[in-house]
Amino acid sequence: MGSAASWWAYLAVVLLSTLTPGPAVLLSMSNALARGWRASVLSSLGNIVGLALLSAAASGGIGSVLHASPQLFAALKMLGAAYLVYLGVRRWRERTGFDVVSLSPQRLRGPAQLWAQGALLALTNPKAILFFAALFPQFLQAGQPLLPQFLVLTGTLMVFSFCALMGYAFSAGFARHWLAVGRRTQAFQRVCGTVFVALGLAMLVA
Repeated sequence: MGSAASWWAYLAVVLLSTLTPGPAVLLSMSNALARGWRASVLSSLGNIVGLALLSAAASGGIGSVLHASPQLFAALKMLGAAYLVYLGVRRWRERTGFDVVSLSPQRLRGPAQLWAQGALLALTNPKAILFFAALFPQFLQAGQPLLPQFLVLTGTLMVFSFCALMGYAFSAGFARHWLAVGRRTQAFQRVCGTVFVALGLAMLVA
């Protein structure tokens, strides 16, 4: 980046964004509770790769395209909101205790599904899209080489985002055995499902 002060300002924005609970945090906690922290690692890795792809798109000028085309941004926002509602509905419909977003032991085919789940959530999250379309370009210094700036900014976001997701996942993991008693896990799933749906609907009207 062009200056240390600019990087510190960017870091403050990143910390505020990553530490604020959102869909990625909820997914990380859900996977940690359902299948252990390793599952959360996989979905979180997918999530930060999705963020890197959005960052690359923003650096390539997609932010300007979204600003110039409100219809395109609205379509992306609707897609992200629909995916959140879909996740929430699937959580409500599951009957088993530790089945998260239809990824039961019988139906889970491999780590790739968990990874793809996190990546798709990042790529369809209107909050992330708005961050890269509106805020990210503000920290790119005009007249400076783009690649070093992209690597520093994106690397910073990926590291702190992953650490935040893992922090929430480990915190949720401590409650896993307690939630396994009786109907507690099912109740937690329905709470998570309700939050997913609420987030999706809120994004539609935001």
